[in-house]
Amino acid sequence: MKNIYFLIRPSYQRIAFLVLCILMVTVPGVISAQSGKQQIKGQVLDGQGDALIGVAVRNLTTSTGVITDIDGFYAIEAQKGEILEFSYVGYNTVKKEVANSFSISIVMTEDVQSLDEVVVVGMGTQRKASVIGSIASVRMADLKVPSRSLENALVGRMAGIIGVQRSGEPGQDASSFWIRGISTFGANQDPLVLVDGVERSMTNISPEEIESVSILKDASATAVYGVRAANGVVLVTTRKGEASEKPSIELKMEYGVSQLTRMPKLLDGANFMELYNEANGTPIYSDAVIEATRLGTDPYLYPNVDWFNEIFKKNSDNSNISLNVHGGGKVARYFVSVGIMNEHGNYRDNPTNSYKSNISLTKYNYRANVDVSLSKSTTLDLELGGWLIDSHNPGMTSSELFDKAYTQNPINIPVRYPYGFNADGSQHYVWAGSNSITTENPAERLMGSGYRTEFKNQFNGQARLSQDFGKWVPGLKANVAFSFDAYTKNITKRTKKESYYMATGRDDAGNLELKQMSIGDEYLGYETEQEVNRAMELKAQVTYERVFNTVHRVGGMGMYYHRDYRDGTATEAIRSLPYRKQGLAARATYSYDDRYFAEFNIGYNGSENFPKGQRFGIFPAGAIGYLISNEKFWQNSSINNVVSMLKLKGSMGLVGAEALPNNRRYAYLTIVGDGLGGYIFGPNETNYAGTGENQYGVVNLTWEKGLKSNIGIQAEFFGGDVSLDVDYFYEKRKDILIQRNSLPGIAGINDMPFANLGRMENQGVDGTIEYNKSFRDFSMRVYANGTFTHNTVLDQDQPDYQNKYQNRVGKRHNQQFGLIALGYFNDEAEIARSPKQQFGTVRPGDVKYLDVNGDGIVDSNDEVAIGYSSIPEIVYGFGTQLMWKGFDVGIFFRGQTRVSYMLGGEGFVPFQEGGDRGNLFVEALDRWTVDNPRQDAFYPRLSIGGSTNNYQESTKWQVDGSFLRLADLEIGYSFPKKVAGADVSKWVAYLLPRY
Repeated sequence: MKNIYFLIRPSYQRIAFLVLCILMVTVPGVISAQSGKQQIKGQVLDGQGDALIGVAVRNLTTSTGVITDIDGFYAIEAQKGEILEFSYVGYNTVKKEVANSFSISIVMTEDVQSLDEVVVVGMGTQRKASVIGSIASVRMADLKVPSRSLENALVGRMAGIIGVQRSGEPGQDASSFWIRGISTFGANQDPLVLVDGVERSMTNISPEEIESVSILKDASATAVYGVRAANGVVLVTTRKGEASEKPSIELKMEYGVSQLTRMPKLLDGANFMELYNEANGTPIYSDAVIEATRLGTDPYLYPNVDWFNEIFKKNSDNSNISLNVHGGGKVARYFVSVGIMNEHGNYRDNPTNSYKSNISLTKYNYRANVDVSLSKSTTLDLELGGWLIDSHNPGMTSSELFDKAYTQNPINIPVRYPYGFNADGSQHYVWAGSNSITTENPAERLMGSGYRTEFKNQFNGQARLSQDFGKWVPGLKANVAFSFDAYTKNITKRTKKESYYMATGRDDAGNLELKQMSIGDEYLGYETEQEVNRAMELKAQVTYERVFNTVHRVGGMGMYYHRDYRDGTATEAIRSLPYRKQGLAARATYSYDDRYFAEFNIGYNGSENFPKGQRFGIFPAGAIGYLISNEKFWQNSSINNVVSMLKLKGSMGLVGAEALPNNRRYAYLTIVGDGLGGYIFGPNETNYAGTGENQYGVVNLTWEKGLKSNIGIQAEFFGGDVSLDVDYFYEKRKDILIQRNSLPGIAGINDMPFANLGRMENQGVDGTIEYNKSFRDFSMRVYANGTFTHNTVLDQDQPDYQNKYQNRVGKRHNQQFGLIALGYFNDEAEIARSPKQQFGTVRPGDVKYLDVNGDGIVDSNDEVAIGYSSIPEIVYGFGTQLMWKGFDVGIFFRGQTRVSYMLGGEGFVPFQEGGDRGNLFVEALDRWTVDNPRQDAFYPRLSIGGSTNNYQESTKWQVDGSFLRLADLEIGYSFPKKVAGADVSKWVAYLLPRY
């Protein structure tokens, strides 16, 4: 009834108003007047600021009542303390106590049933009942989890997202994520991210600004985006203002402590020397030196340094404060948000420096969304937002500092030496360092390398003009939008290097004798970098939705899209040209009696990477659905008491992609440069630059195409207490754009041409289950979701390996390959009777491998697929939220499995470089020895310079990357509204563990 009323309202408002007046008059005792009471006046609006006609306003004390007029106004007699009730079909009833004021205006909210909820879909919205594509949606308010990174907040909480967080460094801690895994080995594997319909990054958007996030996963949901949406779409919708009686103010403050929970443990100096002697076979370090190092009798001549402890501290702090104000009325609605976030890293500072060595990051977020009603049918939306980031970093990057700590051993040098006195009489210190060209002092590289500052600024703006043509054509609407985004990044590097000194001994008086090994910089250097880009988008859209004869719901959408992106700091002429995209999109939907649903989507998109005549592609998709629980036989049966809602759905469609490897452009053009290298000519063998093809143009290139299919089921049990949403998906990609891999060297081509030769398939299951229940003052929510995805490479233009079991075709993308380790050789006799391993000299205690092909030799031909890739195939999360009176407790766990990582690299392999380069982990104590020949020892026998045989990629060094961890814990309390005389809607305190 509510939906039918909305459809007739634009044409028959006055008739509906008169009918309601007649109905109200015919009810005895409903409308009356009592002398001696004050007259209360006001207006009733909906959430969009539109007047509500015919709202019943009732004095519950006297049983008198009136209805609102065509402009939403009313007048009723009441006195202080009496209760007025406002009721309206399709809206939540509101009760207000009469106070001293003579005016009471209210805003009524829609009473949205589960199937009438609005879901954000591609280029629009739909009723939840009508959605038959595979879409996962979440309101940020429902997450109730404070987070400074939107990507990290979503991983494990939304079915269909596969995400990996590789770093915890401030400003670099966002997760990499994929929708339903990886479906291509082409250049672009990332999903399309749209913020308020505009192609933008969501990395630095404050979660406080966001209303909802939707993940579009199947072809019917993404087809309208055509070429841009092959890998799925993330729709981020920011918060908007709603009409309200008074502004709503939200102030949120957070403070947290971050901790390094699992740092690698480095071996101490004495054990380092003992293991070095063992690996060398003959003693290099005497017992006296080892003992002096162990006892710390002279830490400057016999240092024993834990370099991680010197550069890292365990704890750091972070804080976040945000202020949101929203409200409005009939003419305008607004949402304004500002936020400041401060975060520090875990590096140590040098108190003697005038600058900090630790990472510090300050982020400022701002947003102002204003909706203005220019008329009853015309709305202007203005959206301004963005962020500024001001960060301070050490002169060395984090990866470089880790590398310095891994390569500098604990005994070569101390951190500093005492060297004279300062003017105030305090001890003066200089940095310790050797004349090695391969190792440096990690502490000096942190505290003496200067600093680097970054200032980044992102501005986003959009204006949208919307017109409702319902007065002339019921259900017809249109809008046009223009957006402008600008980004700048300025990096200032003030770097230097300090002088190094080395102790050569002590003089007769016991004073250290120091020799200067290098002369440092007296002043900080100065260097700048800049990055600038901007993007503009223009969109025009027409939508139509109408119900005929109460059972036929018809909808349609058409859109034109154009985007222009420019790189203002391009280093090549070809990259300075505008990056442009344009296309058309359309959607048609039909439902019969909210039982049978059909939808057709199509995208028509163009790409600059293909020649004229081949630049545009068509990407259609269709879907059908059956809401069987709306059938009369279902509703009249006892099964409805158990399964209260059941929807079956399926979709199939074509998606596309056009990105070239290595960010190349215009694949159809042949680009001439120095592609053939140089040549030597003349008696003096002078080297001359040559001229040749940098890129071979291929004129018949076309789109990468993916055929997606999806079958899903949605169900609710026990009246909606339990909900279930499960999908099976399958996608087959073809014509993947790759550079040729099968052309022989005799072709004389240095830069291989592009071709549409790749093929790959991806399939899996994702789902969500949730339980919600309230018992008087107690309510609870228990939820879980999971995603399983598995891909297979079908063709990547590679010839067969000599041993076909080594082919990458038929395996998962980025499948790890290696040898199968069988343990350690116990003695020379076992080595003699085993297949000959071709990785250098083999000795007892070395790793023994399986001869897969049985040829009596173990070499690269025996490498096979082992484990998984470094991207998890299963990601899952589960948690609960418990609320009792004013208290609430939330807990969330996140996990992953079917993922493998390969150990290795410098710092992991003991004494890999020999000499004084290389640190050791404490695990080096757990190694194979003649006296303790354990097969389960972590390390094989130790050797100087490493062992080629022992550190081959194999099952020995492959580890399972599965984990389950507590991701968030929150404890809150909502105080009563009246606190210290202030009208406070909610105060909440959070306690969160950070990993």
